[in-house]
Amino acid sequence: MSNSLVDFVCSVLKSIRIKSKIYTFPLNLDDQFDYELRKSISNNESTYFTFMQELSRNLESACNANLLFQFTDRFKCDYIFLILPDDSAKSVLAVGPFSYTPFTNNYILNICHKLKIPETNFDFMQQYYFSLPTNHDKQSLEGIIFTLAHELWGDQPLSMPHFTNLDNAAVPFTPSVEAPTTQSLEYMEQKYLSENYLMTCITEGNLERIEKIRQHLDLSSIRQRFSNSLRDQKNNLLVFNTICRKAAQYGGVHPIYLDTQTTKYTLRIESAANLKELNNIYRDIPHKYCLLVQRCSLKDYSPIVAKIIMYIDFHFKENLSLQMIASSFSLNKNYLSTLFKKEVGIGLTNYLNHKRIKYGLYLLNTSTLSIQNISKACGIDDMNYFSRIFKQQIGMSPSNYRQQLRPRNL
Repeated sequence: MSNSLVDFVCSVLKSIRIKSKIYTFPLNLDDQFDYELRKSISNNESTYFTFMQELSRNLESACNANLLFQFTDRFKCDYIFLILPDDSAKSVLAVGPFSYTPFTNNYILNICHKLKIPETNFDFMQQYYFSLPTNHDKQSLEGIIFTLAHELWGDQPLSMPHFTNLDNAAVPFTPSVEAPTTQSLEYMEQKYLSENYLMTCITEGNLERIEKIRQHLDLSSIRQRFSNSLRDQKNNLLVFNTICRKAAQYGGVHPIYLDTQTTKYTLRIESAANLKELNNIYRDIPHKYCLLVQRCSLKDYSPIVAKIIMYIDFHFKENLSLQMIASSFSLNKNYLSTLFKKEVGIGLTNYLNHKRIKYGLYLLNTSTLSIQNISKACGIDDMNYFSRIFKQQIGMSPSNYRQQLRPRNL
């Protein structure tokens, strides 16, 4: 029972991109514990090994004193540790690394300066931080782990102390003796300025500026770090995809839309066979995220209207009405109708019907379903009502629309 429950929670964490792994005691952390962060920036194997040993000992001591705790390391990465009940060998579920706080370029630079990480590692640190999963819903994540802990340990009293002083050993690298050149500093400053400008344009949904920027995007202008240029540029694009996703998130786009877009581009990047394909993706990414902000941003709406828009967007195929939605959110029907029209510009019922007819158009274009079945698929049981609002919005009946499609599809 406990193993299947732990496996289920691990699968839930995986679905939100948060890594989890079970370690047995004595604790001996491997380089995958932190996605090879310490190993990658270390140029002294002995120092790295000593550092990981001390971190393992400190975490093991915390595990001996607590069934459950949080840990934020010196690199501002977050982890959660939960001791697992096991008669044969003591073990712990380690969740992370992740972050509760979105990483920005300035935040990353501050971390690097504070830890005295050499300038030559800034690009790598940016790639690392932007690839980390960010969890804004701290309460829900902690709730998942607390629920698992209570199921595993029964009535034992549980708390989740937060430690930030478990890896205060020397930084696991030898600082570079080579001072950064003026040219390299100028390159980094220009790089961050360009990225910040691009992110601002996406956040604002400024498609006109994005179109001007993307004309000049070329992967050959990005410094190469490794000998395998295709792999190197794929890594650069994965980071770029994450930067644009975060910009769209700041622009008020819901994470559900962002995850779909991010996954789509991740798959395209990994399957690209040459640099020409990657360059096309490079120019396409900011354009699509900017469109997402224009079409899906909720930042200009009050919290309650934003929630209702999201609710309609994901439930319009169901049997919804103004009264049902108002009841679901414990609101007066007339108050909701007035508030929604004031903020969105159209009535709630019209917005709902617009979503349904848009989906109906998609089904008419891509399927052979009958008009009646399309009407039901759009959340409208009455086919006559569906046909009437379809004609109001499109200018012709669904059957006439389909008739016009036939010559084109032959």
